[in-house]
Amino acid sequence: MFKKLLVAGLGLAMTVSMMTGCSLVSDGSSSSDTKTEESAAADSSEDSSEADSTADASKEESEDAGSGDLIEKKMALFMTHMSNEFTVTLSNAAKDEAAERGYALNIYDANQDAQNQADQIEQAITLGVEGIIIEPVSVDGVVPSVKAAKEAGVNVVIVNQRISDPEAADCYVGADAATTGSKLMEEVMKDIGGKGNVALLLGPMGSDGQVGRSEGFDQVLADYPDVTVAFQDTAEWQTEPALTIVENWLNAGKDISAVVAQNDSMAVGAAKAIADAQKTGEIKVYGIDATSEGLQAVLDGKLQGTMAQGTSDQGKFAADACADLLDGKEVDSETIVDNVYYTADNAQEALDAIAK
Repeated sequence: MFKKLLVAGLGLAMTVSMMTGCSLVSDGSSSSDTKTEESAAADSSEDSSEADSTADASKEESEDAGSGDLIEKKMALFMTHMSNEFTVTLSNAAKDEAAERGYALNIYDANQDAQNQADQIEQAITLGVEGIIIEPVSVDGVVPSVKAAKEAGVNVVIVNQRISDPEAADCYVGADAATTGSKLMEEVMKDIGGKGNVALLLGPMGSDGQVGRSEGFDQVLADYPDVTVAFQDTAEWQTEPALTIVENWLNAGKDISAVVAQNDSMAVGAAKAIADAQKTGEIKVYGIDATSEGLQAVLDGKLQGTMAQGTSDQGKFAADACADLLDGKEVDSETIVDNVYYTADNAQEALDAIAK
């Protein structure tokens, strides 16, 4: 199959709520407290009990299994988590596109737990889902579930993060993490003149996003001997841990030219720590994903830039690929969305597109 290159677009970030028991996302109003892939503030209004949520989720799945439409056309999306703008945007785009194609799409939240995701996939297969889209928590850990799904005759699309055995699935849709990382680091090198100390905020260690973006960082840094990685640590995609980590770095007393975060949520946390230390502008901050929060921070002068990776396009194209497979059509083995870099010069345009 030929690889397919598609230009990234920004999608409308819509609110998605979740049930906390079996983590099946519904149209209710409760939200779960999870580790983030790009962290957002937790919903302080969670007031439903775990038992009630479990019962509600089980009831919804039972009702779905009895629905005539869903029996004929069942699809499911398995997300690493559903607690921030990136994952909400991607999942909403997938759900909307699936509906356009005539398919109902259930969304599952793994709460960044690989075993939880494996159990959810097994449950969905048991309920008769015919096509699944997976954003893997673990690039290795999800492979047995993918193979089990294929053995059960279920079509499998991997989205956003690659798995270690890509041939186990039907196809992959997403950005190339290494390319995203290298393109961002190239911008950083331009801004700091190819010298100085940089600090890196990483995603969950071993995740495809962290591994790929780190690989991209390293590829570029290898060409700049006058740049030193003074600090690096994982903030698990979350804002608050990033803030604390950067506060500690600043207290260490070492000069830092730039903080490069592997997503916008961590970049926002870094920017807050830097602002509190009255070093905004002195230390440049960079992110990935071009979320509305990240773009606004760019416009406010808190972030130097953010690299988009086609969030809504990933969801849309993944749903299209899954629908095509269910319709008996051939699909490309890979659909790669391109990157767009946003600075103060073009961030407003992107933010306006999200608001529409």
